[in-house]
Amino acid sequence: MDFFHVVIDTSVLRQVHFQHQDFERLLLRSRKGLLKIYIPHIVLEEERTYLLAKLVENVERMHGTLKKVTEGLLAMLTQSLPRPILDIWTKEELARNSKDIFDKIVAENKIEVLAISKAHTTNAWNRYFDCAPPFNPDQPRETRRQDIPDSWILEAALDLKGKQGRLCALVADGKLRQALKDLGFEVYQNVESLIDAVEGANKTFPINSPAEAEPVSLHQLRSQAFEGVDVIVLGVNEVLRSPAKVDLFDKLARCGIDRAIAEHEARTLVLSGVLTDTGHHLIPTNVAQAVQAANSEAVELALLRGL
Repeated sequence: MDFFHVVIDTSVLRQVHFQHQDFERLLLRSRKGLLKIYIPHIVLEEERTYLLAKLVENVERMHGTLKKVTEGLLAMLTQSLPRPILDIWTKEELARNSKDIFDKIVAENKIEVLAISKAHTTNAWNRYFDCAPPFNPDQPRETRRQDIPDSWILEAALDLKGKQGRLCALVADGKLRQALKDLGFEVYQNVESLIDAVEGANKTFPINSPAEAEPVSLHQLRSQAFEGVDVIVLGVNEVLRSPAKVDLFDKLARCGIDRAIAEHEARTLVLSGVLTDTGHHLIPTNVAQAVQAANSEAVELALLRGL
């Protein structure tokens, strides 16, 4: 199994934010321990403060709108009406809460934040003055200054050198991408290509060919294709809150479960009294049992394949 160490740059995080579907696929694999995500402190702060500025802008606009309708000429038409109260956050509350939210995201998704050290600062400035990567010596100094944050990101990424596994970087910026590539990182421009690489590197293949395989014993007459499917059917049905049966089996098929086997196992669960077939939906007879199946590793891995 190849373990992936992945550094994420501002350029990618700005395109696929924490709530983006593609980024959630990456975070899910991080929570499962299939890869390790590293975000330099400067990248995380750039994203947090960027979003915070947008939020503060909208909150201030709301305050400005309220002021327009309670003062001046427009206020003439609101005389004798109760004065409106806008119970909304202050800048300080927004800033404090944004830090708490980002800390929670980092902890829940097992992300490691690469702190800025004195060595990073010294090396980053040396790169700037020496016009070393990621700086372009052919650009004017005023233009090169825009790449100073990338220089810090590069220095933080270099701390991962020597880790066992594959060193990767999610970077959309051209100069930084090339600099990391030259330093031995596998560079990806989007989340999808990285996930494809992770999945491809960790596929399992049969050791023996069919001709070399040992005979199946009598207690294994039931094909391995059925193994765990009953739990997956029960669990996915619970995760989706007992959807229409056609939607359930479509979802299971996207998760790599053979549709005929899934339908067979569903009928078996009905016959055994675990599920009730209403005609259009499958309703669990024991909610606690269904919840337990929904939280099982088999269901998590099946849903992971279906993303």
